[in-house]
Amino acid sequence: MKSLKVKILVPVLAVVFAITASAFTTVDNVQIDSNASMQGYIYQSATNPCHQVSVPNCSIDGEQTCFYSPGVIAKRLTGTSCPLPLKRNL
Repeated sequence: MKSLKVKILVPVLAVVFAITASAFTTVDNVQIDSNASMQGYIYQSATNPCHQVSVPNCSIDGEQTCFYSPGVIAKRLTGTSCPLPLKRNL
């Protein structure tokens, strides 16, 4: 009777181990296109302070401030305001 339990338990444990191991060895193949446009926001008026625009090569983090046009800083939306500038890597 004891050997019957072992004969059933070993294959079951092998399958469980294989499924568990495969869950931790999968590779995340998500790639971000560096030329993709991101939704940014610019100040337009007091009634529409955060106007949505498309800004290429900008992200939440980076080293340089991301400009929509000369002198106009692209920002990200936080709630109903857009106080934080978008950034761009060098």
